[in-house]
Amino acid sequence: MQTSARCNAGCLWAVALLLIPVTAYAQAVDVAWTFGNVGSASYRLDAFSPGNIEFGILGSQDPTLPLELGKRYEVRVTEYVVHPFEVLAKSTSPSQDRVLLSMSIAGSFESDPAVQWEDDNRGTVRFTLTTQLYQAMLEGGRIPGYRCRPHLFTMRGDFTVAGLPLGERIGTSAIQVDLETVASGLPAPIDLVPDPEQPDRLYIVDQSGLIHVIDRGQLLDEPFLDVRDRLVQPLGIFGTFDANDFDERGLLGLAFHPDFANPGSKGYHKVYTYTSEPVQGPADFTIELPAGEEINHQSVIAEWRLGRGSDVVAPGSVRVLLRIDQPQFNHDGGTLAFGPDGYLYIGLGDGGGANDTSPGHGDRGNGQNINTVHGSILRIDPLEPGPTPDSRNPASANGAYRIPWDNHFVGIDGIDEIYAYGLRNPYGFSFDHLTGALIVADVGQGFVEEINIVRKGLNYGWNLKEGDFLFDPEGVAVGVPFEDPALTDPVAQYDHDDGLSIIGGHIYYGSLLPQLRALYVFGDFSRAFRDPDGRLLTADLWTGKIEELLIGSDQRSLGLFVKGLGQDLNGEIYVLASTALGPFGNTGVVLKLVPPADS
Repeated sequence: MQTSARCNAGCLWAVALLLIPVTAYAQAVDVAWTFGNVGSASYRLDAFSPGNIEFGILGSQDPTLPLELGKRYEVRVTEYVVHPFEVLAKSTSPSQDRVLLSMSIAGSFESDPAVQWEDDNRGTVRFTLTTQLYQAMLEGGRIPGYRCRPHLFTMRGDFTVAGLPLGERIGTSAIQVDLETVASGLPAPIDLVPDPEQPDRLYIVDQSGLIHVIDRGQLLDEPFLDVRDRLVQPLGIFGTFDANDFDERGLLGLAFHPDFANPGSKGYHKVYTYTSEPVQGPADFTIELPAGEEINHQSVIAEWRLGRGSDVVAPGSVRVLLRIDQPQFNHDGGTLAFGPDGYLYIGLGDGGGANDTSPGHGDRGNGQNINTVHGSILRIDPLEPGPTPDSRNPASANGAYRIPWDNHFVGIDGIDEIYAYGLRNPYGFSFDHLTGALIVADVGQGFVEEINIVRKGLNYGWNLKEGDFLFDPEGVAVGVPFEDPALTDPVAQYDHDDGLSIIGGHIYYGSLLPQLRALYVFGDFSRAFRDPDGRLLTADLWTGKIEELLIGSDQRSLGLFVKGLGQDLNGEIYVLASTALGPFGNTGVVLKLVPPADS
């Protein structure tokens, strides 16, 4: 039966292809590949041209192919009748792939005149990689890729893309570092926060819903806090709920009140969390959705306190400060941190989707809308207002916290809680210990990742610009410099030739690696969405220069997805990473930056 089914499928493909008229080629190509196949298990690279450029090893199976924006490509498949070739927005689950160009059916971009899709119906196709096509490849967290249509589960590979707005590539730092494992066996560690009272005690925020404790170098069995029953369930947008699944929701932030260690203070033994929770009643801040659309989840900022005489949080001590409606699953921000002014800062993304144009983003996007909290850094005094007006900071509309009187929009048009706005997804921010500067890493859309010094009341440009460049949701204008004195430019940036998603870090003030002092140490999630190929990076925030930190005396790459970076009370930095794409499994690790063993 299996042999017969394959034969019938092959006959159907042959009939379909023969019925399509032959197209004459009109334009030369920059690069051409020829694919054979290894049964139905994989494509095999049999030839490529031009010969003076290396495109992989001949004979390699389902190789990763390099593309460049604006270039034209040819793919020839020798057994095209049974192995028709398709260009994809590729998902970790083949059932979630989106076909953009196809030998066998009409893909969504075949009619685009800029792509100039050509198919001779005899196994050879040609296409131009336009910015619109590239953006379509990234839609919904997917990656550029290809597959065989009838063998979509086995014959599939990736593309890498170059030619993005910034011409200069990231170089290698001369600073030598190594990584020391502090904890392992975790699902998805995304942040590390030191205990304000006990210098040898660290807290690991795990996206899956646990806060783990490292005490004197040992990972304790009992968690500091377990909020798994509060989170959106199940996490995972692809539905596989394993190491190949992905999500941006979960337990995302932890902060200790500055007076945590002061028994006489209202902030004594109080901590704050950021969680992604199911919709549970009216939100303090919502957005308008078109008919038929529903809120995906709510971002919840909550206050907790330690149990009496205990080193862990009292489970029933929760007090909700803010409940915020989120239209999509992604761009949640999530970082919480107290500034040197004693106020709590909260990072919120633009609401998700793509381009700040999805349902719930209004006519102009949330990033530029000062009447929504999305796409902003918020600043509040989280302690519960007393019965008497003992502060010049007014109580919030819900009565759960106070609003600093000098927030930019207090008394004028705009939401009072907003400190700064025009951000896409501020995933990871920190305060410089010496200057107090607020350093925000803002995840880009399709082209540029950026680092900003954020100041009160300023507009950081999303979605009018991405990095220093004009942002065009249609993908036509890419790499066009954009200057507007009303918008604040980043202090450092890099494009997707060098990464995929910036992971915010910290200015280094430790003693183990003095060469790193005063450099901003951060990361990039991975150079490919599906593969654990994250990078550890440094930035000189005065000059904007970015370099990569390679690991050990052998100068190896990290080989992990970077999920977060943390810093202890001594100024040393930790990398939180995993081989799993999302909040699943047990490959999550906490790694401390240390000198190489032979230094």
